[in-house]
Amino acid sequence: MDSEHEVVEDRGGKAATPSAFGGSFDLQDFYRGFDLDEITPENMQSWPYYKHVSADWPAYVQTSSRPIPPSSNPTELSPGETFDLNGEFRIGKSYLQSLIDTQVKGLVVLRENKILAEFYNNGFNVGSSNLLQSASKTLAGVLTHQLIDAGSLAADAPVHTILPGFADTTIGEATVQQVLDHTSGARNLLDFHTEGTPDQHWEVEVGLQAGSATGHRQAIRDAGKVAEPGTAWNYSDKNTDTLGLLAEQVTGRRYDELLSDLFEAFGANTAGSIALTTDGTTSPCYGISMTTRDYALFHQWIAQGQAPASYYASAMDVSKDKITNTNKLAAEIMLGTTYGSQTYYLTAHNVLHSSGSFGQIAMSDMETGTVVAVFSDWANNAEAKKFEESRARAVAIIKALR
Repeated sequence: MDSEHEVVEDRGGKAATPSAFGGSFDLQDFYRGFDLDEITPENMQSWPYYKHVSADWPAYVQTSSRPIPPSSNPTELSPGETFDLNGEFRIGKSYLQSLIDTQVKGLVVLRENKILAEFYNNGFNVGSSNLLQSASKTLAGVLTHQLIDAGSLAADAPVHTILPGFADTTIGEATVQQVLDHTSGARNLLDFHTEGTPDQHWEVEVGLQAGSATGHRQAIRDAGKVAEPGTAWNYSDKNTDTLGLLAEQVTGRRYDELLSDLFEAFGANTAGSIALTTDGTTSPCYGISMTTRDYALFHQWIAQGQAPASYYASAMDVSKDKITNTNKLAAEIMLGTTYGSQTYYLTAHNVLHSSGSFGQIAMSDMETGTVVAVFSDWANNAEAKKFEESRARAVAIIKALR
């Protein structure tokens, strides 16, 4: 392993905590008032500003963005039997209080196009779009498998055979499937808020921070190697953005156009957007914005078995346990989880889910088709206690509706 590029090290048997993780934040900051002209590139990902910024990302991304139109045949949603959010989630705490405690701005519980519960807060509402952050990755996984099932892309093909410019690079040596599974060998990206790190520079390349760019593709080519391909799970946005480049290469179409086809397939009701990189290509690792209802519709589409066959075979492969067997940090907060094709799988509950920074989480119950989707405004990329509560709350709702 290249220790120069390793961020998360073992310290006394515990994984070190990178700057993307936290938990000790003053809740008063979340509720503090502000004027929009106070928002700067330096503070826009922090409280109280991010709750506004995340809901209007095209106005704040440091690069640019492209719109994704709604479906020409949007899925018609209607009220269903109400799930009572006043009910007890944990001893002394209702579901409603849990949503407030974890800064949820949008919740949709959906099954068979029926909305069973809906909640909005933080100035957010039905037609509001929010940045998915890394929950965007699951859309990239599904889209890649559409190309695999169509015969346009081979899962076992080395990346450099499709993208010749990636020859002799870490990600170029990996196969398409290893890039899908975050087992390409590329070092993880978790130290986003430490000035001068490769991780912080990556956020410049994808428009999350202001700064001097050297090129998005070059940043992927420069990905440090921490493991041989296929041997360890290391979470890196560079894997996902490689999938976008692969999709554009084999189809000859822009990635936002391919996403538009996906929005068409699951019946998106409202326009979305995707952020661009410093190279002018899109950033599927984090940059998709959509409404809570459309996020739920995407996950309902998965729960109903409409995603590509190879996607389910990969995402629900319980042998893909490298996430917890080879990554100490993931082992601490994601026990009982496997990972395949940009998607988490809760094996004990038969639930597929996506997850993104600042609390964007959706779950697809593969037994009943129920979906729980939430957008949140955490104070950091990953607050472990809020992640655990949000995941447990979604599972509790799913189990109560079985």
